[in-house]
Amino acid sequence: MSAPAAAARAAAAPARQTGAGIAGHDGVWLAWRAFGEGDPILLIMGFMGSGRAWYRLLPHLAGPSSPSPRRAVTMDNRGTGESDRPLGLWTMDDLAGDALAVMDAAGLDSAHVVGASMGGMIAQHLALDHPERVRSLTLACTHPGGRRPGGLPWRMLASLALRPVFGPERTFPLVAPLLYSERTRTAHRDRLAEDLDMRFQDGTPVATAPAQMAAILGHDTRPRLHELTMPVLVVHGAEDALVPPSAAEELARLIPGARLEIIPHCGHVLTTDAEGEAAAAVLGFLDCVA
Repeated sequence: MSAPAAAARAAAAPARQTGAGIAGHDGVWLAWRAFGEGDPILLIMGFMGSGRAWYRLLPHLAGPSSPSPRRAVTMDNRGTGESDRPLGLWTMDDLAGDALAVMDAAGLDSAHVVGASMGGMIAQHLALDHPERVRSLTLACTHPGGRRPGGLPWRMLASLALRPVFGPERTFPLVAPLLYSERTRTAHRDRLAEDLDMRFQDGTPVATAPAQMAAILGHDTRPRLHELTMPVLVVHGAEDALVPPSAAEELARLIPGARLEIIPHCGHVLTTDAEGEAAAAVLGFLDCVA
């Protein structure tokens, strides 16, 4: 771990919640929470994850030891956490509209937007359709769409199919190689247990998976990414087995002036595999564009 990354992880202290509420979009209600005060940041989580999944990054962004005052707003995507669980299949327009509604409800005229995995896809659509609301864009472990890099995630789909029968604890090992680096899976199993506990508390239903997957399969921003003019960071794990690093390289190539950071010894879940390095990359970028 680099010296700045080690310092970032060591300095993290819990972020204090400073607000919460419910946003509405086309009859769907979305739960959100705010932490800290200062420069606004909207955090959008990925597939099957709620806002709770930002628990490792939040202290770095909005904790009492954060070097710059920030107000970080997390949201529970529809179908996750405390948000509504509407029936049917969803589109990226639905999910980006949810994010915009949360910004309105939280009083964010504009914000730095950070999206991870599917959340990074949502963030792309939000920035393209509402550029005046996005001060900067951080795209973590995500891709621009089209033909899915690496093919379908069969391990993940099998894990989801088997979860109602065998439970999350027994199906988690099936999907873990897609999400985490070998180093984390062998030497830091305590961090896997923390993530599993968080997911278990979240209780996201399996029915959310096909609805979100429909939005992911319809995602393709490649023809429009040249329209982005705000500062953009693309950050990715070198050992990501779910979304290969080539997807990050493509994103950075298609977005004018984008900054690309590849974190070594890191898989898909950046803040579990490399919390210090991921936090340092995001904080360093935000400090440059604030």
